[in-house]
Amino acid sequence: MKKKVLPITSILLLIIAVYFYIGSRSYVFIDYLERFTAIPIILFMGLGIFYITQRQENQYAHMSFRLSISCIIIVLLLIFSFELYKPSFTLTDAEVKVADKYGVKVITEKSDKIIYNTDAFAFHTNCYLIVGREGEKENRFLFYPYSGEMAKIENE
Repeated sequence: MKKKVLPITSILLLIIAVYFYIGSRSYVFIDYLERFTAIPIILFMGLGIFYITQRQENQYAHMSFRLSISCIIIVLLLIFSFELYKPSFTLTDAEVKVADKYGVKVITEKSDKIIYNTDAFAFHTNCYLIVGREGEKENRFLFYPYSGEMAKIENE
């Protein structure tokens, strides 16, 4: 069983990296959520290097079980942190809320910039920049994905 833990942990790390990537993508990687994807990949590479050295019968071969368990604990802490850190609203949720509140047709996907950095909020500084059309006039809205606050940006 101990010999199978290292490959199982490696597969688990790849699955978790994909989970973080898919989870971050729906939030348009706001507030650097993609960083969560890199950590399991780095752990996976470290396990790969350890696996190669283990195959060469060195003095560290007995540590593979403890290393695998440590990686699993780190990944569980990462999942917990990711779930706490990710915003409450995805970009799609934000577009629906802005369209409902202001009665505009959302055209954000045609916009180049979706994330806007502002200092108006305390901990997280990124907001979704949503472009909406009301008749022939285009309006821009900031949507804070952690609390659901939104504001219309006045055109200059």
